[in-house]
Amino acid sequence: MRSTTLRKDFNIPKLLKDIYQEMEISPIGLLKNYALNTVCSKIHKYETENILFSKKYNCSFEEFNHKIEHMKDKENFEWEDDLMDWKFAFENLKYWQKKAKEIQTK
Repeated sequence: MRSTTLRKDFNIPKLLKDIYQEMEISPIGLLKNYALNTVCSKIHKYETENILFSKKYNCSFEEFNHKIEHMKDKENFEWEDDLMDWKFAFENLKYWQKKAKEIQTK
């Protein structure tokens, strides 16, 4: 099980500190870059899902959502399932894009 607490004080071995100083890289910069790379990976995943659904239905998420909401006396389980998956991807894409901006500005 992974620990959810982050130690604020940790010892960096002298050899690594010296290397970081030579390369002009701070440990905080490394952590920031790692977080940004991880977030960018998530963004790429959700962008890809968004594009796939957009091509499949030849419309944007908002258009597809509107179409499903206004279907009367019809049921299309595949569309409804896709809408849930697309909504998840769409909302997560926006969330992780916001996090990327936050990381970049700090």
